[in-house]
Amino acid sequence: MTTMMSAALPATAVVHPVDPTGVMPRGLTDTDAERIAAAIAAARTESTRHVYAGVWSRWERWCAGRGVPVLPSDPLAVCAYLTEQAAAGRAMGTLDLICTVIRHVHLTCGLHNPADALAVRQVRRGLRRTYGSAPRRLARPLSVEEIRQIIHAIDRTTPIGIRDTAMILLGYASALRRSELVALTLSDIENKPAGIMLHIRRSKTDPEGHGAVVGVAHGQHAATDPVAALNAWREIRGAAPGPVFTRIWGSTISLQSLSGHVPARMLRARAEAAGLDGTRITAHSMRAGHATTAALAGVPLDRIAAQTRHKDLSVLVNRYIRPLEALATTSSKDLGL
Repeated sequence: MTTMMSAALPATAVVHPVDPTGVMPRGLTDTDAERIAAAIAAARTESTRHVYAGVWSRWERWCAGRGVPVLPSDPLAVCAYLTEQAAAGRAMGTLDLICTVIRHVHLTCGLHNPADALAVRQVRRGLRRTYGSAPRRLARPLSVEEIRQIIHAIDRTTPIGIRDTAMILLGYASALRRSELVALTLSDIENKPAGIMLHIRRSKTDPEGHGAVVGVAHGQHAATDPVAALNAWREIRGAAPGPVFTRIWGSTISLQSLSGHVPARMLRARAEAAGLDGTRITAHSMRAGHATTAALAGVPLDRIAAQTRHKDLSVLVNRYIRPLEALATTSSKDLGL
């Protein structure tokens, strides 16, 4: 296998020797190979490569346990794995991801994609009809009242309390994704009289890094003002270049960036400490809460989409707007029950 091929594969993939010599075509150098490998690796984000590696590792273990080859994979083995995962309660999105990863590894290795087989396609169609394809555990949108309850329960005299307060209020007010929130650096913040401008260098819907600007206005209440909370954190964090939100060891504030999983764990823990049910509270609860609360307040859809940067307005309509309208327009309230 060439260096270029290995750059595109999960680290655990045991690759069929498509290119046993590993020799570059005549005229290309090792430097060319390294540059190409780096470009191939950059085609997917680090988080995506991590997810792919986890999915592939689980598929490898299943194949080893059943005594079936992993490369090339047998379409019927893929069918068996998908039906087993569906029976275990995995969502259709997870099954689709499994097929995506299996396809990616096989095509990268120059092998036929087993997920293209008619049997696999029919199994996937049957599972959608049997189990449904709607997401099963959407994040629960948090209301402003719930955010206020969470914030009031935080000890804002400690560095970690100041940091978490700023992260929650900024995440809610900006409607940033968790990956965007932890990727913010001090140089991405631009102070303005009316608030701050956040320069988002790269995002889920902007993998090529064209960039976007998100505005956050001053809050109406001192305790929940996202700009004031961020300024309080920046004051104790210091002006050293680097990520805005950093790890805290005891009472020591480091310059080490947070992983994308920290906002979810932190928010759930803070919500439960404030007396809320942590079920279905994730980092997305801040973004979803922003969209839902704005819709309830009568903010036009185009303004909400401009803030959340949803390219597909149907996502906003179907996930946030229509659920709100369901109780407002239901005819059941007119039945006299």
